[in-house]
Amino acid sequence: MGKTETTLTEEEAAKFVGLKTGEFSTKATNLKIPGWKTGEFKQSVLVKYFEPSKDDGLDSHVIAISNQKGGEGKTTISLYLAEALSENHKVLLIDWDPQANATQLFLKDDVPSVMDYLGYRGKKSKDITPAVRTIAENFDLLPSTLELANLTTPYERDDFELLNEAILPLRSRYEYIIIDCPPSLGLILENALICADYILVPIQTRAFSLQGIRDLYETFQKIQKKANQRLKLLGAVLNQYEGQKALAGLAEGVKKYFPVFETVIQRREAIPQAQAKMSFLAKIDLTTMKNFRDLATEVKNKIDVQKN
Repeated sequence: MGKTETTLTEEEAAKFVGLKTGEFSTKATNLKIPGWKTGEFKQSVLVKYFEPSKDDGLDSHVIAISNQKGGEGKTTISLYLAEALSENHKVLLIDWDPQANATQLFLKDDVPSVMDYLGYRGKKSKDITPAVRTIAENFDLLPSTLELANLTTPYERDDFELLNEAILPLRSRYEYIIIDCPPSLGLILENALICADYILVPIQTRAFSLQGIRDLYETFQKIQKKANQRLKLLGAVLNQYEGQKALAGLAEGVKKYFPVFETVIQRREAIPQAQAKMSFLAKIDLTTMKNFRDLATEVKNKIDVQKN
């Protein structure tokens, strides 16, 4: 048996998305939202068709940090963007990578597998809230384990929505949710992109691959068109930049597919030092931390522009 999900009547669905019942009925019919004939609507489906409102409690900005090519610095960007944002906002970092690098930086003890909560392959889904760990003030972590690697093949249609449904109770608690995605295409990444509002793409300037960018862009387009109309491009962040590179040419190649952030993450020894010491970056080097604060500011500005 698959996991169950709350089903709403037309009146309940209208209230959930912040519309009058008549307005909702017209929109549901015009868009042919699943349930428009039966009058029964799944919450996870409604979230895909309607912009979340603060009345719903779905007020967080969910950002997937993604590049299916390995070694691009996804975990580094995820960690320190989350740290920078947490200086002024409540932030959740989701370690959505079976390698669990972000988890291992902060948690020495064994943690429950996120897979235990998802309801995959007929298992009963559970409230994921108890799995969240507080790392610092305003900074929580949803840890990962190697068991997440078993999330490979969709057995049911809803398996693409597992993460989206799991974090619905969490979205009202955070202003920003950062998802550290795995270096691959597949069900794990598709879950992240279906869950996310935005995608941010780290690109290491020393190992640039236009083919990888093209593949990721095609995945983004597919998810946006078929499964998550809310998903928007924040852009690409050039990572581990060293001053003598032909940065302009690199940026132009990336711009064929993604807008490029003005903030460039410099290559600094403080980053591996912080990770080796299992420390926050601000405690190791404030100059490097400023680099990520600048990135956080630009992320917030881009989101504000896209919202308005």
